[in-house]
Amino acid sequence: MEERERVEVVIAAAQETKAEEVLLFDMDNRSSITDYVLICSGRSQAHVRGIADRIEEGMRKVGYRCASMEGYSEGSWVLMDYDVLLVHVFHPETRAYYDLEGLLEDFPSERVGAGGPDPAPDDDRADSAA
Repeated sequence: MEERERVEVVIAAAQETKAEEVLLFDMDNRSSITDYVLICSGRSQAHVRGIADRIEEGMRKVGYRCASMEGYSEGSWVLMDYDVLLVHVFHPETRAYYDLEGLLEDFPSERVGAGGPDPAPDDDRADSAA
């Protein structure tokens, strides 16, 4: 299974569990740590854990296990390491506090909505700051 196909499995699992504000960063050839970073939010700690559970289940079905998972019991930020893909599932307050999107803003990204991936507009941050 190609890397992007694994990413699509995670995106589908996140969408099935109604993850919010799903954003995928393309780190390929730009990071020695991973090729993709996916960030999404759940409405509550239980929702965050549910999203993480569904992602893990979906990846296991296609033969991939999470190398490590952190933060699951707290439910405010679950980090899942799938080697070529790092998944961050946040509670909205925690996501806003750590602002990973701000740290990764120079990397290519795409917003993932109900209809599939859409390129994130370059001026999105400027509009929200005004």
